[in-house]
Amino acid sequence: MAENEKLSREEIIALYQDDAMKLLQYYSWIKKVSGQSMSDIYKGQNIEKNSMAVPVYDATLLQFIKTAETTKFMNKNYVYTYSRNRLKTSEDEIKLIEACTLQDIKVLGDILSSYCYRGDVRGAVWSEGVKQGVYLALLDKMKTLLEEKKPLA
Repeated sequence: MAENEKLSREEIIALYQDDAMKLLQYYSWIKKVSGQSMSDIYKGQNIEKNSMAVPVYDATLLQFIKTAETTKFMNKNYVYTYSRNRLKTSEDEIKLIEACTLQDIKVLGDILSSYCYRGDVRGAVWSEGVKQGVYLALLDKMKTLLEEKKPLA
């Protein structure tokens, strides 16, 4: 398919709906914990006195990331969306998310990809997505865009 060829509304929904459903399973949990830190430092048996700090991440967060990485939303070229839209902060990301239409669903995937792939290198990024409300904004928008045809969750 040509890069500039637009998919119809039904084709976009058919392409992304199953993957969106996988992610929306975490919607209520992300809504509940949004704004909170999802990591802590392991402190077992006075280890902090002699050893390097070891971060521990919420198991549900890690499962959300693992699920996201199996979807069609993942794009290793997410950096182009960030440079094209001059995204620097989580506030910039949320503003762009809120402005997206169904035709821009790849932008949502690029922002999700950014958190997943950057988190593979620096795990604190995964927690930042929850704390800054980016995951909640992404799932809200996916839900809104895709349920206009048929309710998802």
